[in-house]
Amino acid sequence: MNYLSLILIIPLAGAGLLALFEQIKKYLVKMKICTDCLNHIFANIVALGIFVFSFVSIFVDVGSLNTTTDGLLQFGQLQAILITIFSFLVWMVVLFSVEYMKGKNGLGFYYALILTLLSGLSAVVMANNFFTLFVGWEMFALSGYTLVAFDRMKRGAVEASLKYFIMSTVGSMFILLGTALTYGVYGSVSFDSLSGPMNPLQGAIIALFVIGFGVTSAVIFLNAWLPDAHSSAPSTISALLSGIVVKAGAYGIYITIFSISPGNLLDTSSVFVSWLAIFTMFEGNFLVFYQFRRKDIIDFKRILAYSTTVHLGYILLGIGSGTAAGVEASIFHVLTHSLGKGSLFLLSGIIIASIGSRDIREMKGIGRRSPLIGIFLTIALLSLGGIPITAGFYSKLLVIVSAAGGIYSSTMNVIIVILAIINSLLALGGYLYILKIMLFDEPDAKAADKIKIPIIQTIVMTIIIALIIFLGVWPDSIMQFIVVPV
Repeated sequence: MNYLSLILIIPLAGAGLLALFEQIKKYLVKMKICTDCLNHIFANIVALGIFVFSFVSIFVDVGSLNTTTDGLLQFGQLQAILITIFSFLVWMVVLFSVEYMKGKNGLGFYYALILTLLSGLSAVVMANNFFTLFVGWEMFALSGYTLVAFDRMKRGAVEASLKYFIMSTVGSMFILLGTALTYGVYGSVSFDSLSGPMNPLQGAIIALFVIGFGVTSAVIFLNAWLPDAHSSAPSTISALLSGIVVKAGAYGIYITIFSISPGNLLDTSSVFVSWLAIFTMFEGNFLVFYQFRRKDIIDFKRILAYSTTVHLGYILLGIGSGTAAGVEASIFHVLTHSLGKGSLFLLSGIIIASIGSRDIREMKGIGRRSPLIGIFLTIALLSLGGIPITAGFYSKLLVIVSAAGGIYSSTMNVIIVILAIINSLLALGGYLYILKIMLFDEPDAKAADKIKIPIIQTIVMTIIIALIIFLGVWPDSIMQFIVVPV
């Protein structure tokens, strides 16, 4: 038996049982069984189990395990790290949802979709060929569409889900077309089937994959779905979209560059991806600052969504360096950004529930109304801004250093590094402006009451914020395990 296939099977089986609990809810109520309690407990057990399983696999010699199934799946250090990141954030979201989703209908379906999302993401990173990757891709994408529209009575939720569905489906069509052409021309869908002398058809196939994966990774001009989906979805789902879902697109681009043709295309594709990363950063920063100038509503969640685009640029920049060190830096930034942005979206759920608005102008001085919110907000924003002793500082530094040692010309290395630093400073300016509003501005007299955070949500936020500080002080605790074959 392939023990590692349990990473895919357990969440899918758990999702099926949770959906069943929801279907037979009225019978469980007659038996005086608290269905919501059952859903909360079972979902947390499954999410925690997958996290523990994947975390332990980081420290195990995967060569001693049965790690493949008929060439469909692969499992190594890279897969162990990524699935651990994914499953940790899923567990935090599930735990946070115990209070956040209280009183909501369809709780079993909600948890079932989250676990299906996790299983699909795991299938993507464990895939050993384009066909398996596409199956996992569609699995998490379908779950994502539905979760964005989970509050279907909420204004804009269904519209945002439809926009996400249309754009993501177009991206999936590019991936499917690339997979079909790969099989039709080369007779295989393995990742290394395109390796060999460069030709125009090979370049066209690679372009199809990059565009398809680029939609989900929210690169420049392909991210119109991002702000609507993030702002309209429940804050827990926004945390998953920004924290892990968009990272699947970056992983797909990594697979395209390094696994398809590591020798003959690396120079050209690395330059392209690096400049794509820089332009994506500039677009994200521009859109963040544009939000601050809006007269109708300065949507906090929308700002966080556009900020995700900036950080995806950093992840792509490490991949575009064309080196193992660059990809390892990108993976570490996947982790630090997942913690920082995931915590901010979860925190936005607390704030929005307290004040009944997503407008940042209604959040003036909220850090004074709740010292815990002020602490969580400060550490998470400073980590995303790349301030020392936070995890985000070290991951950004590693990405920039890897770009300085990229495989392109020394002059281009310098230009790319300078532009990356400029974007980092622009992003930091946006985060400091948010801190200024939420910490230092005087709250309105009518909103001077203290805000209390439920104990479970406090525990979740404390765990994530503590990890941000821990990884900022001791980054080698995880960096030593991030080993990428290039």
